[in-house]
Amino acid sequence: MPEFDDCGCGGNEFPLITVDPGNGGGKPVSVIAGPGIEVVDMSDANEWKFEVSAAPLIDLDVDLTLIAKKAGVAKANPVLKGVVIDAVELDWTTNKDIVSQTLTNNGGLTPPTLLAADRSFDYTGQNITTNISFTLQGNDGLGQPGSIDSDTKQIFFGNNMLLGVEEDFTNGTSGDLTTALAGFSKVVKTSRAHTYFATGAANEHHFVLYPKTYGLATFTKGIFTGGYVRLKLVLGVFKQELGIGDVEVDYMVTNEEGFAEAYYVYMSLYDNQNDAVTPFIIS
Repeated sequence: MPEFDDCGCGGNEFPLITVDPGNGGGKPVSVIAGPGIEVVDMSDANEWKFEVSAAPLIDLDVDLTLIAKKAGVAKANPVLKGVVIDAVELDWTTNKDIVSQTLTNNGGLTPPTLLAADRSFDYTGQNITTNISFTLQGNDGLGQPGSIDSDTKQIFFGNNMLLGVEEDFTNGTSGDLTTALAGFSKVVKTSRAHTYFATGAANEHHFVLYPKTYGLATFTKGIFTGGYVRLKLVLGVFKQELGIGDVEVDYMVTNEEGFAEAYYVYMSLYDNQNDAVTPFIIS
């Protein structure tokens, strides 16, 4: 007669079916279900018969999406410094049922208590001004490899890199440059790395400005390195080189959100830099 037991395999219990050979001799036969394997006893009075079918385990897959908002308006990464993110909408999907999940962050926001069926959570009334990441982790409860999965999304902040053309600003004033910046193009960056095509006609130099915290730049065009000089601000006037007794001070730039920080100012050594074929690369 067959005997039935349970086998703890990978945290789950599967049937163990043992067939006793009785007085006819021979060895007992055991049919053991394992992870993803189902054994159905179809025996009758005339024969022992078992149906074995495989149901391959499917790894859990969690996919998190994040929308950061200010006053109801969605903000794309990188968010411009000075913007205050007051709401974060988090939605996620899973490819299978789960038994538990957690939503955590590294920005000090209170983690919610989630039910297994929840697939969204919104933070409102926040004051987020610095980088923050959110991680959703799910568990399908089967205790198998691939039963736990997580996904992380981030809000990160940057500031404007400004590019444009102006006259040679050697000995020009900081006030005049600040006025000129109104006509420069902007791209929000989190580092100085950038690729662009220089512009400028006769008597026009190309300028690149970015936050000082991004570090000193190297300019490369094709196989050549250089082509720009960093202007230093001394007593309100820009110089290419510091003289004896000169003390450089920070050139401050205030963005459209009212956030101010020190910037580096680079100017092309030569005018007439217009070239739509070979780009400059900042590294």
